[in-house]
Amino acid sequence: MVVLPSGGQRMATVHATAARVANPDKRLFDGFDSGERLLQSAYTLWGEPRLAGRSEPERYEIVESLFGTIEAPSLDGPSGSLADAINGVETGPDEGQKETARKTMDGLPQTLVATAVVEFTQPMTTEQLIAFNRRHILRGGPDVSYIYSPPTPYDDSDPNPPLNAVVWNRDMIEENTGSDFIYQHETEPETALREFRNWVGLLDEGDDLSEFGLSYPWLAQAAEEGAVHGLVIDRWKLADLRELLPDQDVKTIRLADVAFDLG
Repeated sequence: MVVLPSGGQRMATVHATAARVANPDKRLFDGFDSGERLLQSAYTLWGEPRLAGRSEPERYEIVESLFGTIEAPSLDGPSGSLADAINGVETGPDEGQKETARKTMDGLPQTLVATAVVEFTQPMTTEQLIAFNRRHILRGGPDVSYIYSPPTPYDDSDPNPPLNAVVWNRDMIEENTGSDFIYQHETEPETALREFRNWVGLLDEGDDLSEFGLSYPWLAQAAEEGAVHGLVIDRWKLADLRELLPDQDVKTIRLADVAFDLG
């Protein structure tokens, strides 16, 4: 295991990425070390709700105490329609969801821009997902994120709090957020899984990820399995999204937000 130095670099590599993983309903960008304070250090991200239309950026601050405890008071868990769509992902029979999605999508102007979740009939391996991309001529990029694990269900008899979904895109790594970053397009799922596993390999069980609704064993399990349960789609034309629905590997498509493309 590679051991990272403490302080701002570790906060950027571990906690800022964990914040992006745990908040797939937000676009978190422009991270920077916001400096040392009395018995604390802080790291700041700017972000916005992941809506189909325009939204205002907000400030998200991660604070680490001298004792290694992490607080991110403004980083709430996933909320809203997209969070509901991600939280609804589960394996199992269709039970009419695809037909419901078809009627909804066909009743809307196909020129709308949509943020949505594509839920698979069964979790896909990297090889299966690459084949899916090639069938539909998809280009993996910042607008396609991979759901490596749905959230754990809430159980009021379990003393442990539920865990967030594990959602990944390579722009969640700080050094990959620049404008010159290159995706691998059709074979992007292979590269994305490799970088997800590399990031998990930087973690250790002492990292405090509870503020993000994550845990080291939960992330390690998702990385080891490497199966993709669905896709988070960001600002696609509804017509392009609709073309995926007939595929036998697609269980349903859950629309989270739609908007007219105002350029």
